[in-house]
Amino acid sequence: MHPLPEPDWALFLDIDGTLIEHADHPEGVTIPDYLPDLLTNLQVVLGGAVALVSGRTIDWMDKRFAPARLPASGQHGAEIRLAPDTPSVPIPEPKWRKPLEKALDEVLTTWPGVFVEHKPLSLAVHFRAVPQFGDVIMDRVIELGTGLNDGVEFLKGRFVIEVRQGGRDKGTAVEQFMNTALFTGRRPVFLGDDVTDEDGFRAVRAAGGLAVAVGPRPTQQADYRLATPMEVRDWLGTIPEALERVAP
Repeated sequence: MHPLPEPDWALFLDIDGTLIEHADHPEGVTIPDYLPDLLTNLQVVLGGAVALVSGRTIDWMDKRFAPARLPASGQHGAEIRLAPDTPSVPIPEPKWRKPLEKALDEVLTTWPGVFVEHKPLSLAVHFRAVPQFGDVIMDRVIELGTGLNDGVEFLKGRFVIEVRQGGRDKGTAVEQFMNTALFTGRRPVFLGDDVTDEDGFRAVRAAGGLAVAVGPRPTQQADYRLATPMEVRDWLGTIPEALERVAP
């Protein structure tokens, strides 16, 4: 059962596994040709209250979803752009990043099928191609990163472990958006597929909103569930017409 859209919604959308299908390599994903126009149409009918909230960088989002340009939070809350026409604001580069980057490159790149994604403010180790070694790889990443800084956090996702600076997450990003003119007074709705989206789920539910899980991953926080990114896109595509029917 899909949630019935309302004109006062504010949409918060994860990308990988939610808007688009996963790929073995982060740059191997496919963006459907119609998705940028779909996002733009949603902005129009929801008064601009549509944000991308992802582990991707904002720069990546702008390039891959052009010409659509949305409010966005990247790198799990480490950078944020509160409105389409404002600059993105990142946290300072963590001091632990370069030492850990060097250690990961030396140790993990010797594992066939393991890829270290170098983001400006975090590091993600992907092992989708060798899931049977996931526990060993994650333990090794934690071993390398532990002790570098008290603020380091290790975020375990689906076939990935991300090392990031603590204190920022998708939930804090949602809270920041909800305090801006575009989003305030609206009902937040968060769509996500991974454990990294649980913070977003908690934030919208605390604000009286809805959490929509994508895929089969167990969660106790979802109010609704959609099976696949294709189903997500199909459902999002129905929202403009549905809202036009209920418009006064």
